[in-house]
Amino acid sequence: MRFLLFFFLAAAPAFGDRIVCYWNGKSILRQDTGHVDVDSIKRGAALCSHLIYGFAAINDDYYTLEPIDRKIDLDTDKGKGQWRKVAELKKSHPGLTIMLSVGGYEDQEDLDKYLKLLLKQERRTAFATSVVSTLREYGFDGIDLAWQFPHVEEKTEKSVIGSIWDMITKAFGGGIDKKAILHRGYFVLLCSELKAELRPENKTLSVSVLPHVNSTTYFDVKSLMHYVDMVNLWTADFRTPERTQNVADYPHPLHLVGQRLPHQNAEAVVRHWLNHGAVAYKLNLGIATWGRTWTLKDVSSWSGIPPLVADGPGEKGPFTKTKGFLAYYEICYPLVSPDNATAPADSLRKGASENRLLGAFAYTLPTKNVRGIWVGYEDPTSAAAKASFAKNIGLGGVAILDLALDNPWGVCEGIVYPITKAARHSLGYKATTWSSTTENPYLG
Repeated sequence: MRFLLFFFLAAAPAFGDRIVCYWNGKSILRQDTGHVDVDSIKRGAALCSHLIYGFAAINDDYYTLEPIDRKIDLDTDKGKGQWRKVAELKKSHPGLTIMLSVGGYEDQEDLDKYLKLLLKQERRTAFATSVVSTLREYGFDGIDLAWQFPHVEEKTEKSVIGSIWDMITKAFGGGIDKKAILHRGYFVLLCSELKAELRPENKTLSVSVLPHVNSTTYFDVKSLMHYVDMVNLWTADFRTPERTQNVADYPHPLHLVGQRLPHQNAEAVVRHWLNHGAVAYKLNLGIATWGRTWTLKDVSSWSGIPPLVADGPGEKGPFTKTKGFLAYYEICYPLVSPDNATAPADSLRKGASENRLLGAFAYTLPTKNVRGIWVGYEDPTSAAAKASFAKNIGLGGVAILDLALDNPWGVCEGIVYPITKAARHSLGYKATTWSSTTENPYLG
Protein backbone atom coordinates (compact mmCIF):
# COMPACT_ATOMS: atom_id res chain seq x y z
CA MET A 1 0.00 0.00 0.00
CA ARG A 2 2.82 2.40 0.87
CA PHE A 3 4.43 1.62 -2.48
CA LEU A 4 1.20 2.33 -4.34
CA LEU A 5 0.77 5.62 -2.48
CA PHE A 6 4.32 6.64 -3.35
CA PHE A 7 3.79 5.72 -7.00
CA PHE A 8 0.61 7.80 -7.14
CA LEU A 9 2.31 10.82 -5.63
CA ALA A 10 5.32 10.48 -7.90
CA ALA A 11 3.13 10.20 -10.98
CA ALA A 12 0.88 13.11 -10.06
CA PRO A 13 1.24 16.14 -12.34
CA ALA A 14 3.57 18.87 -11.16
CA PHE A 15 2.59 22.50 -11.36
CA GLY A 16 4.70 25.15 -13.02
CA ASP A 17 7.66 22.96 -13.93
CA ARG A 18 7.01 22.58 -17.66
CA ILE A 19 9.14 24.60 -20.06
CA VAL A 20 7.96 23.89 -23.59
CA CYS A 21 10.29 25.38 -26.17
CA TYR A 22 9.29 25.81 -29.79
CA TRP A 23 11.89 25.96 -32.49
CA ASN A 24 11.00 26.97 -36.02
CA GLY A 25 13.40 24.96 -38.15
CA LYS A 26 13.35 27.55 -40.93
CA SER A 27 15.78 29.60 -38.85
CA ILE A 28 18.47 27.50 -40.53
CA LEU A 29 17.81 29.55 -43.67
CA ARG A 30 18.75 32.86 -42.03
CA GLN A 31 22.22 34.32 -42.26
CA ASP A 32 24.87 35.17 -39.67
CA THR A 33 23.38 35.81 -36.20
CA GLY A 34 19.96 34.65 -37.41
CA HIS A 35 21.25 31.23 -38.47
CA VAL A 36 20.22 28.65 -35.86
CA ASP A 37 20.70 24.98 -36.71
CA VAL A 38 20.46 21.79 -34.66
CA ASP A 39 23.94 22.20 -33.21
CA SER A 40 23.17 25.81 -32.28
CA ILE A 41 19.95 24.90 -30.49
CA LYS A 42 21.52 22.35 -28.13
CA ARG A 43 22.30 24.84 -25.38
CA GLY A 44 18.79 26.26 -25.52
CA ALA A 45 17.21 22.81 -25.47
CA ALA A 46 19.03 22.12 -22.19
CA LEU A 47 16.79 24.73 -20.58
CA CYS A 48 13.59 23.00 -21.65
CA SER A 49 11.45 20.08 -20.55
CA HIS A 50 9.93 19.79 -24.04
CA LEU A 51 11.31 20.79 -27.43
CA ILE A 52 8.71 21.18 -30.18
CA TYR A 53 10.11 21.37 -33.69
CA GLY A 54 7.98 23.22 -36.20
CA PHE A 55 6.49 23.05 -38.58
CA ALA A 56 5.26 20.10 -40.56
CA ALA A 57 2.52 20.53 -43.15
CA ILE A 58 -0.54 18.65 -44.33
CA ASN A 59 -0.68 17.35 -47.88
CA ASP A 60 -3.77 18.91 -49.45
CA ASP A 61 -4.45 15.89 -51.67
CA TYR A 62 -3.93 12.97 -49.30
CA TYR A 63 -4.25 14.70 -45.88
CA THR A 64 -1.03 13.15 -44.65
CA LEU A 65 1.88 14.69 -42.79
CA GLU A 66 4.67 16.07 -44.97
CA PRO A 67 7.66 18.46 -44.72
CA ILE A 68 6.78 22.13 -44.83
CA ASP A 69 8.67 22.84 -48.05
CA ARG A 70 8.96 19.91 -50.43
CA LYS A 71 11.36 21.78 -52.72
CA ILE A 72 13.92 22.70 -50.08
CA ASP A 73 13.07 19.78 -47.75
CA LEU A 74 14.90 20.78 -44.60
CA ASP A 75 13.36 17.95 -42.68
CA THR A 76 13.28 14.42 -44.11
CA ASP A 77 16.16 12.06 -44.80
CA LYS A 78 15.83 12.88 -48.50
CA GLY A 79 16.75 16.49 -47.71
CA LYS A 80 18.75 18.03 -44.86
CA GLY A 81 17.40 15.53 -42.35
CA GLN A 82 16.47 17.94 -39.54
CA TRP A 83 13.64 15.75 -38.22
CA ARG A 84 16.07 12.97 -37.36
CA LYS A 85 18.78 15.32 -36.09
CA VAL A 86 16.33 17.05 -33.76
CA ALA A 87 14.93 13.79 -32.38
CA GLU A 88 18.47 12.55 -31.75
CA LEU A 89 19.05 15.40 -29.28
CA LYS A 90 17.62 12.99 -26.70
CA LYS A 91 21.02 11.27 -26.71
CA SER A 92 22.69 14.39 -25.30
CA HIS A 93 19.65 15.69 -23.40
CA PRO A 94 18.29 12.88 -21.23
CA GLY A 95 14.72 13.45 -20.11
CA LEU A 96 13.94 15.94 -22.88
CA THR A 97 10.62 15.26 -24.64
CA ILE A 98 10.99 16.10 -28.34
CA MET A 99 7.87 16.63 -30.43
CA LEU A 100 6.89 17.61 -33.95
CA SER A 101 4.37 20.40 -34.59
CA VAL A 102 2.06 20.56 -37.60
CA GLY A 103 0.53 23.78 -38.88
CA GLY A 104 1.59 27.00 -37.19
CA TYR A 105 2.03 29.88 -39.59
CA GLU A 106 4.34 28.20 -42.07
CA ASP A 107 1.94 25.94 -43.96
CA GLN A 108 0.23 28.41 -46.31
CA GLU A 109 -0.94 26.13 -49.13
CA ASP A 110 -4.73 25.76 -49.24
CA LEU A 111 -5.54 26.50 -45.60
CA ASP A 112 -9.04 25.08 -46.08
CA LYS A 113 -7.50 21.62 -45.83
CA TYR A 114 -7.31 22.03 -42.03
CA LEU A 115 -11.09 22.27 -41.96
CA LYS A 116 -11.73 19.73 -44.73
CA LEU A 117 -9.60 17.11 -43.00
CA LEU A 118 -11.81 17.21 -39.91
CA LEU A 119 -15.09 16.39 -41.61
CA LYS A 120 -14.34 12.99 -43.17
CA GLN A 121 -13.34 9.80 -41.38
CA GLU A 122 -10.98 8.61 -44.11
CA ARG A 123 -9.07 11.91 -44.02
CA ARG A 124 -8.69 11.85 -40.24
CA THR A 125 -7.55 8.22 -40.44
CA ALA A 126 -4.99 9.01 -43.15
CA PHE A 127 -3.66 11.88 -41.08
CA ALA A 128 -3.45 9.86 -37.84
CA THR A 129 -1.74 6.96 -39.63
CA SER A 130 0.86 9.26 -41.16
CA VAL A 131 1.48 10.98 -37.81
CA VAL A 132 2.14 7.70 -36.03
CA SER A 133 4.41 6.39 -38.81
CA THR A 134 6.38 9.67 -38.93
CA LEU A 135 6.89 9.81 -35.17
CA ARG A 136 7.97 6.18 -35.17
CA GLU A 137 10.33 6.53 -38.14
CA TYR A 138 12.14 9.63 -36.91
CA GLY A 139 11.99 9.02 -33.18
CA PHE A 140 9.78 11.90 -32.03
CA ASP A 141 8.03 11.63 -28.66
CA GLY A 142 4.76 13.19 -29.75
CA ILE A 143 2.80 15.51 -32.02
CA ASP A 144 1.61 19.08 -31.49
CA LEU A 145 -1.45 20.27 -33.40
CA ALA A 146 -0.99 23.97 -34.15
CA TRP A 147 -4.22 23.84 -36.14
CA GLN A 148 -4.88 26.65 -38.58
CA PHE A 149 -8.43 27.66 -37.80
CA PRO A 150 -9.68 30.95 -39.33
CA HIS A 151 -8.51 34.13 -37.64
CA VAL A 152 -10.85 36.70 -36.21
CA GLU A 153 -10.56 40.10 -37.84
CA GLU A 154 -9.69 43.06 -35.64
CA LYS A 155 -13.11 44.71 -36.01
CA THR A 156 -14.87 41.57 -34.75
CA GLU A 157 -12.25 40.63 -32.20
CA LYS A 158 -14.75 41.25 -29.40
CA SER A 159 -16.20 37.83 -30.24
CA VAL A 160 -13.02 35.87 -29.51
CA ILE A 161 -14.15 35.08 -25.99
CA GLY A 162 -17.90 35.18 -26.35
CA SER A 163 -20.64 32.61 -26.02
CA ILE A 164 -21.45 30.02 -28.65
CA TRP A 165 -24.98 31.40 -28.81
CA ASP A 166 -23.60 34.87 -29.55
CA MET A 167 -21.58 33.39 -32.38
CA ILE A 168 -24.58 31.72 -33.92
CA THR A 169 -26.92 34.70 -33.58
CA LYS A 170 -24.34 36.98 -35.17
CA ALA A 171 -24.51 34.81 -38.28
CA PHE A 172 -20.88 33.83 -38.16
CA GLY A 173 -19.06 37.12 -38.43
CA GLY A 174 -15.41 37.59 -39.45
CA GLY A 175 -13.16 34.73 -38.49
CA ILE A 176 -15.93 32.11 -38.15
CA ASP A 177 -16.74 29.73 -40.99
CA LYS A 178 -20.25 28.49 -41.71
CA LYS A 179 -19.51 25.00 -40.40
CA ALA A 180 -17.68 26.25 -37.33
CA ILE A 181 -19.70 24.28 -34.79
CA LEU A 182 -19.18 21.09 -36.79
CA HIS A 183 -15.45 21.77 -37.01
CA ARG A 184 -15.38 22.27 -33.25
CA GLY A 185 -16.85 18.82 -32.60
CA TYR A 186 -14.80 17.09 -35.26
CA PHE A 187 -11.57 18.56 -33.90
CA VAL A 188 -12.32 16.82 -30.60
CA LEU A 189 -13.00 13.64 -32.57
CA LEU A 190 -9.66 14.00 -34.37
CA CYS A 191 -7.88 14.36 -31.04
CA SER A 192 -9.66 11.33 -29.59
CA GLU A 193 -8.84 9.16 -32.61
CA LEU A 194 -5.27 10.40 -32.71
CA LYS A 195 -4.77 9.81 -29.00
CA ALA A 196 -6.07 6.26 -29.39
CA GLU A 197 -3.31 5.65 -31.94
CA LEU A 198 -0.62 7.42 -29.90
CA ARG A 199 -1.37 5.85 -26.53
CA PRO A 200 0.03 2.37 -27.36
CA GLU A 201 3.13 4.11 -28.73
CA ASN A 202 3.50 6.10 -25.49
CA LYS A 203 3.48 9.33 -27.49
CA THR A 204 2.39 12.78 -26.30
CA LEU A 205 -0.43 14.81 -27.87
CA SER A 206 -0.57 18.56 -27.45
CA VAL A 207 -2.65 21.34 -29.00
CA SER A 208 -1.44 24.85 -29.73
CA VAL A 209 -3.94 27.71 -29.72
CA LEU A 210 -2.68 30.22 -32.26
CA PRO A 211 -3.34 33.96 -31.81
CA HIS A 212 -6.67 35.37 -33.00
CA VAL A 213 -8.39 32.00 -33.30
CA ASN A 214 -11.89 32.06 -31.84
CA SER A 215 -11.43 29.77 -28.83
CA THR A 216 -15.12 29.57 -27.96
CA THR A 217 -16.09 28.45 -31.43
CA TYR A 218 -13.26 26.10 -32.35
CA PHE A 219 -12.22 24.51 -29.05
CA ASP A 220 -14.55 22.41 -26.92
CA VAL A 221 -12.26 22.95 -23.95
CA LYS A 222 -13.76 20.50 -21.49
CA SER A 223 -13.96 17.65 -24.02
CA LEU A 224 -10.41 18.21 -25.26
CA MET A 225 -9.04 17.73 -21.76
CA HIS A 226 -9.82 14.00 -21.99
CA TYR A 227 -7.48 13.49 -24.93
CA VAL A 228 -4.66 16.04 -24.88
CA ASP A 229 -1.66 15.95 -22.60
CA MET A 230 -1.12 19.69 -22.73
CA VAL A 231 -2.35 22.87 -24.40
CA ASN A 232 0.08 25.59 -25.42
CA LEU A 233 -1.59 28.98 -25.41
CA TRP A 234 0.10 31.30 -27.88
CA THR A 235 -0.64 34.40 -25.81
CA ALA A 236 1.12 36.79 -28.16
CA ASP A 237 0.49 39.21 -31.02
CA PHE A 238 -2.67 40.70 -29.57
CA ARG A 239 -1.71 43.80 -31.52
CA THR A 240 0.38 43.72 -34.70
CA PRO A 241 1.04 46.28 -37.45
CA GLU A 242 -0.90 44.08 -39.87
CA ARG A 243 -4.01 44.26 -37.68
CA THR A 244 -3.74 47.84 -36.40
CA GLN A 245 -1.58 49.64 -38.93
CA ASN A 246 -2.24 53.11 -37.51
CA VAL A 247 -1.94 52.26 -33.81
CA ALA A 248 1.29 51.14 -32.18
CA ASP A 249 0.56 49.24 -28.97
CA TYR A 250 1.81 46.51 -26.64
CA PRO A 251 1.71 43.26 -28.64
CA HIS A 252 2.01 40.74 -25.77
CA PRO A 253 0.49 42.18 -22.55
CA LEU A 254 -0.13 39.91 -19.58
CA HIS A 255 -2.97 41.98 -18.13
CA LEU A 256 -5.59 44.40 -19.42
CA VAL A 257 -4.09 47.58 -20.80
CA GLY A 258 -6.03 50.77 -20.13
CA GLN A 259 -9.11 51.13 -22.32
CA ARG A 260 -8.12 48.40 -24.78
CA LEU A 261 -10.41 45.52 -25.61
CA PRO A 262 -10.69 43.45 -22.41
CA HIS A 263 -9.75 40.10 -23.94
CA GLN A 264 -6.55 41.24 -25.68
CA ASN A 265 -4.17 40.04 -22.99
CA ALA A 266 -2.72 36.76 -21.81
CA GLU A 267 -4.62 36.59 -18.53
CA ALA A 268 -7.99 36.85 -20.30
CA VAL A 269 -7.11 33.91 -22.56
CA VAL A 270 -6.03 31.79 -19.58
CA ARG A 271 -9.16 32.69 -17.61
CA HIS A 272 -11.32 31.79 -20.57
CA TRP A 273 -9.82 28.30 -20.81
CA LEU A 274 -10.04 27.73 -17.06
CA ASN A 275 -13.63 28.95 -16.92
CA HIS A 276 -14.61 26.57 -19.73
CA GLY A 277 -13.27 23.43 -18.10
CA ALA A 278 -9.54 23.35 -18.79
CA VAL A 279 -7.36 21.39 -16.40
CA ALA A 280 -4.92 24.01 -15.13
CA TYR A 281 -1.82 21.83 -15.10
CA LYS A 282 -2.34 20.98 -18.78
CA LEU A 283 -2.08 24.65 -19.82
CA ASN A 284 1.20 26.32 -20.76
CA LEU A 285 1.37 30.11 -21.03
CA GLY A 286 3.06 31.37 -24.18
CA ILE A 287 5.98 33.80 -23.96
CA ALA A 288 7.04 35.43 -27.23
CA THR A 289 10.69 36.07 -28.06
CA TRP A 290 9.91 38.57 -30.81
CA GLY A 291 8.71 42.13 -30.97
CA ARG A 292 6.29 43.98 -33.24
CA THR A 293 7.31 47.27 -34.82
CA TRP A 294 5.48 50.26 -36.23
CA THR A 295 6.72 53.28 -38.16
CA LEU A 296 6.26 56.65 -36.44
CA LYS A 297 5.89 59.96 -38.22
CA ASP A 298 4.02 61.99 -35.58
CA VAL A 299 6.58 63.93 -33.55
CA SER A 300 4.05 64.74 -30.83
CA SER A 301 4.42 61.45 -28.89
CA TRP A 302 7.72 62.22 -27.22
CA SER A 303 7.20 59.85 -24.30
CA GLY A 304 6.87 56.79 -26.51
CA ILE A 305 4.17 55.39 -24.20
CA PRO A 306 1.51 53.63 -26.28
CA PRO A 307 -0.92 53.71 -27.87
CA LEU A 308 0.73 55.91 -30.48
CA VAL A 309 -0.28 57.12 -33.91
CA ALA A 310 1.59 54.92 -36.38
CA ASP A 311 2.06 54.59 -40.11
CA GLY A 312 2.24 50.87 -40.81
CA PRO A 313 4.87 48.27 -40.00
CA GLY A 314 8.50 49.05 -39.23
CA GLU A 315 11.29 48.16 -41.60
CA LYS A 316 12.68 44.65 -41.90
CA GLY A 317 15.22 43.44 -39.36
CA PRO A 318 18.74 42.61 -40.59
CA PHE A 319 18.32 38.88 -39.97
CA THR A 320 14.61 38.02 -39.79
CA LYS A 321 13.88 40.24 -42.81
CA THR A 322 10.16 40.61 -42.13
CA LYS A 323 8.39 43.97 -41.95
CA GLY A 324 6.90 44.81 -38.56
CA PHE A 325 8.77 41.97 -36.87
CA LEU A 326 12.06 41.75 -34.94
CA ALA A 327 13.67 38.93 -33.01
CA TYR A 328 14.72 39.77 -29.46
CA TYR A 329 18.38 39.77 -30.49
CA GLU A 330 17.56 42.36 -33.17
CA ILE A 331 15.92 44.58 -30.56
CA CYS A 332 18.36 44.38 -27.67
CA TYR A 333 21.50 45.06 -29.69
CA PRO A 334 20.74 48.64 -30.82
CA LEU A 335 19.28 49.71 -27.49
CA VAL A 336 20.97 52.72 -25.88
CA SER A 337 20.72 54.21 -22.40
CA PRO A 338 17.27 55.75 -21.75
CA ASP A 339 19.11 58.80 -20.31
CA ASN A 340 20.57 59.58 -23.69
CA ALA A 341 18.14 62.19 -25.03
CA THR A 342 19.92 62.44 -28.38
CA ALA A 343 19.71 58.81 -29.48
CA PRO A 344 20.66 58.51 -33.15
CA ALA A 345 17.96 57.53 -35.61
CA ASP A 346 19.49 54.08 -36.14
CA SER A 347 19.39 53.32 -32.39
CA LEU A 348 16.59 52.53 -29.99
CA ARG A 349 15.80 54.18 -26.69
CA LYS A 350 14.29 51.89 -24.08
CA GLY A 351 10.93 53.13 -22.84
CA ALA A 352 9.98 53.67 -19.23
CA SER A 353 6.92 51.43 -19.06
CA GLU A 354 4.44 52.22 -16.33
CA ASN A 355 3.77 48.50 -15.84
CA ARG A 356 6.21 45.77 -16.85
CA LEU A 357 3.33 43.28 -16.90
CA LEU A 358 2.39 44.91 -20.19
CA GLY A 359 5.78 44.17 -21.73
CA ALA A 360 8.73 46.32 -22.73
CA PHE A 361 8.98 48.92 -25.46
CA ALA A 362 11.64 50.94 -27.23
CA TYR A 363 11.53 53.65 -29.85
CA THR A 364 13.34 56.11 -32.02
CA LEU A 365 11.58 59.46 -32.39
CA PRO A 366 10.86 60.73 -35.89
CA THR A 367 12.56 63.83 -37.22
CA LYS A 368 11.75 66.03 -40.17
CA ASN A 369 13.78 63.81 -42.49
CA VAL A 370 13.72 60.37 -40.81
CA ARG A 371 10.81 58.27 -39.73
CA GLY A 372 10.82 56.88 -36.24
CA ILE A 373 10.14 53.37 -35.02
CA TRP A 374 8.24 51.92 -32.06
CA VAL A 375 8.68 48.32 -30.95
CA GLY A 376 6.79 46.42 -28.26
CA TYR A 377 8.42 43.22 -27.08
CA GLU A 378 9.09 40.75 -24.30
CA ASP A 379 12.29 41.10 -22.29
CA PRO A 380 13.68 38.92 -19.47
CA THR A 381 11.85 40.96 -16.80
CA SER A 382 8.41 40.68 -18.40
CA ALA A 383 9.04 37.03 -19.30
CA ALA A 384 9.81 36.29 -15.65
CA ALA A 385 6.59 38.02 -14.63
CA LYS A 386 4.57 35.85 -17.00
CA ALA A 387 6.21 32.67 -15.76
CA SER A 388 5.51 33.70 -12.16
CA PHE A 389 1.87 34.34 -13.06
CA ALA A 390 1.60 30.89 -14.68
CA LYS A 391 3.07 29.19 -11.64
CA ASN A 392 0.99 31.15 -9.11
CA ILE A 393 -2.33 30.17 -10.69
CA GLY A 394 -1.35 26.52 -11.04
CA LEU A 395 -0.64 26.20 -14.75
CA GLY A 396 1.62 23.45 -16.00
CA GLY A 397 4.27 25.89 -17.11
CA VAL A 398 5.24 28.12 -20.01
CA ALA A 399 5.78 27.80 -23.75
CA ILE A 400 8.71 29.71 -25.23
CA LEU A 401 7.85 31.00 -28.73
CA ASP A 402 10.53 30.37 -30.01
CA LEU A 403 14.14 29.55 -29.07
CA ALA A 404 15.67 30.74 -32.34
CA LEU A 405 14.32 34.28 -31.78
CA ASP A 406 15.62 34.55 -28.21
CA ASN A 407 19.32 35.44 -28.00
CA PRO A 408 21.15 32.18 -28.86
CA TRP A 409 24.55 33.87 -29.10
CA GLY A 410 24.39 36.30 -26.16
CA VAL A 411 25.05 39.29 -28.41
CA CYS A 412 23.46 41.83 -26.02
CA GLU A 413 23.68 40.97 -22.33
CA GLY A 414 26.39 38.35 -22.77
CA ILE A 415 23.78 35.79 -21.68
CA VAL A 416 22.54 33.16 -24.10
CA TYR A 417 18.76 32.59 -24.20
CA PRO A 418 18.04 35.33 -21.62
CA ILE A 419 14.24 35.24 -22.02
CA THR A 420 14.10 31.47 -21.65
CA LYS A 421 16.43 31.56 -18.66
CA ALA A 422 14.43 34.31 -16.96
CA ALA A 423 11.21 32.33 -17.33
CA ARG A 424 12.93 29.18 -16.10
CA HIS A 425 14.35 30.91 -13.05
CA SER A 426 10.93 32.40 -12.24
CA LEU A 427 9.44 28.90 -12.24
CA GLY A 428 11.89 27.95 -9.49
CA TYR A 429 14.77 26.36 -11.34
CA LYS A 430 18.29 27.16 -10.23
CA ALA A 431 20.84 28.76 -12.51
CA THR A 432 21.71 26.40 -15.34
CA THR A 433 25.16 24.88 -15.21
CA TRP A 434 24.44 21.95 -17.51
CA SER A 435 27.20 21.10 -19.96
CA SER A 436 27.87 17.39 -19.73
CA THR A 437 26.09 14.96 -22.06
CA THR A 438 25.41 12.71 -19.08
CA GLU A 439 24.05 15.30 -16.66
CA ASN A 440 20.31 15.82 -16.40
CA PRO A 441 19.75 19.37 -17.71
CA TYR A 442 16.71 19.95 -15.50
CA LEU A 443 18.51 19.66 -12.19
CA GLY A 444 20.85 22.62 -12.42
